Parts: sequence; structure tokens; C-alpha cells
Amino acid sequence: MNARILFLAILAAGCTESSFYTKPPDLTEPRPGSILGRVCDPSGRTWLPDAQVYTYLYTDQGRIYDTRQTYSDRDGFWLLDELPPEHEYQVFVQHGYEILEKVKVYVADGEDVVLDEPDCFDPLAVDVAVVTGDYDDFQDVLIAMGFANYAIVNGIDPYETQDFLLDSVGLQTYDVIFFNSGFVEEDVIYDTDKTDKEGITDTIRENLMAYVTAGGAVYASDWAYDVVEQIWPARINWVGNDDIPDDAQRGEYGVVNAAVSDSQLSEFLGKSYVEVEFDLPVWPVMENVDGSVSIHLSGSVEYREGTNSYVLPSAPILVSFTSGEGKVVTSTFRVAKNASDDIMVVIQYLMYAL
Repeated sequence: MNARILFLAILAAGCTESSFYTKPPDLTEPRPGSILGRVCDPSGRTWLPDAQVYTYLYTDQGRIYDTRQTYSDRDGFWLLDELPPEHEYQVFVQHGYEILEKVKVYVADGEDVVLDEPDCFDPLAVDVAVVTGDYDDFQDVLIAMGFANYAIVNGIDPYETQDFLLDSVGLQTYDVIFFNSGFVEEDVIYDTDKTDKEGITDTIRENLMAYVTAGGAVYASDWAYDVVEQIWPARINWVGNDDIPDDAQRGEYGVVNAAVSDSQLSEFLGKSYVEVEFDLPVWPVMENVDGSVSIHLSGSVEYREGTNSYVLPSAPILVSFTSGEGKVVTSTFRVAKNASDDIMVVIQYLMYAL
């Protein structure tokens, strides 16, 4: 069959030359875009999964013709895609019956818009070092709060503790350093027996001061208060002689109905009072603090000097202050022993602030 006959056969079959020609795509046609965001729990403590996120699509006449909808994943991320370009969208973030957020976003041709992340507490983003001790177990609290990036320093071994605190460069790799009550302080934080001929305790105090000044954070619980008193002596007035280590350890047994003295913490907690238990005696007692120190919890406490008992009607029991770019927190109570739901929220609040 020659070419002319083949052409006539194609026409007879109702086909044309266009049957064998595919038109290239119109490269100028607008491309859909997307919006990526993240949602935090209203408490500010964790990323929120299963939040409903949606926006409406409108005709040129302003009528709704479709809805784009998605849900946040376990890490709080959500994505609205296949959005017609060159439109402004109002995005709604809802959990249960409550609309948590409304935001207007313009999506250009083929644009993938990434919204700024809200401030939210993320324990996986914090690097922590815990100096262990005989009378507190902050590491257990960290595990319960979802922290994964933490290192343990044996605070019962003075040489391991010295090595850790003498490494000024290594300290800077941690966001927070926790000192558990009952770690070995002699020849680490102070030298009462005058055997430190190499100036180790002086260097350690200087290192911790520099670490906090540069933006690090220190938390000392119960008997570990000497860390704070020896390095930042002017900030807190403890009972007893401030120049003598451990001399403030005079507190009596008792359960304190502590006032939440920090209004932001009270709002975060949703309460004005929490119970704090002092299940062991001779805990360190604060009388008052410098004006630069924030009091988070306070209450009526009893302490003893010899055979005499005294009551401080509104003693600070959890405080914090800034030093340079960093922060220092100390509690007169043992944290792990007081790991109630309320105190866990208090610690989360402080970790968020740190």
C-alpha cells in the first residue's frame, strides 16, 4: 500500500493527523501550592497531634466550593496541599470544639509556604547532664517528661565529678546541668579541709559561672544548694552562716501548702497552691532573696537551730535568677520525691524557661 492509499484509509476511519500528535503541556499554567505548619498544645508543654486543620476554597463570586482538610501528626506537623495558587487562604487549626489558631496565608504560583513554628516545649531538643546524688533522682523525672538526650555523671565519685566540671569546653555542649541532692561537694564545690592545693574547686566554680554566663542553665535541688550559695552568694539569703557549707540545712519534716508566687506559672499550672513534701529533715531553708530573684513557690516552713524551732511564714522554696545569658534554679525540696502531677508541670514550666 503506497502512502496516498494509507492516508485515504486513515480519513475513512474518522482519524486525523491530530490523532498522532500530543500537545505539549502549557508551561505557563499556574501550579498548585501548599501550606506547612505545626501546632503546639495550648499548655505550651508539647506538640499537639490530631488537631484538625482546614481552609475553604472560594469561587470568583465568593462562594465556598470545596474544603481542604488535614490533621496534625504525632509531632504536631500538618500539611495542606493541592491549593489553587494566587489566593489568600484563612487557615483554621482546631482541637475538639476549640479553634486554637486562625492565620491568613497567601499562596503564590507553585509556592510551598512554611509557617514559623510556635514556641513549644520539646524535650528531645534539649541536651541535659545530670550529676547524681544520694537524695534525689532527677534523671527519673526527665525520663517521665520525655527527655532522651541526657548524660549521667556519677556525683558520688568526686573524681568523675571533678573531671566533668573541669572540662569547660565540654560543659558548653549541655543546655542544662542538674545537681541532685547528696552529690559529693567536698573538693568539688568547696574545700573545707584545705587539701585542694591545685585550686580545683576555684576552677570548677569559675567554669560553672562562665557556663551560665554564656547561656547555660543550672538546677540544684535540696542539699545541692551549695552550688548556688558558693558561686552566687549575694542572690539568696539562707538561714545559718552563709560562709559555712551546709549550714542552711535546718529544715524540719512537713508538708507545705505552697503558694504559686509566680503569676505566669499559676496560669500555666491552673492553680494557686501546690503541695510540697519535706519527708527528710535538715533541708536548706531560704530566708529571703535579692530583688533580682524570681520566687516561683513559697510557703510557711519550720526549721530548727539547736533546741529552738522557728517558723518562716512565707519562705521561698523554689526560685530562679539570671546570670549573664543563662539561668540558675534551686529548690529546697527533693524533686523526685515530689514528682506529683502538679510538680511535674512546674518542672516543665521551668525547663521551658531554661
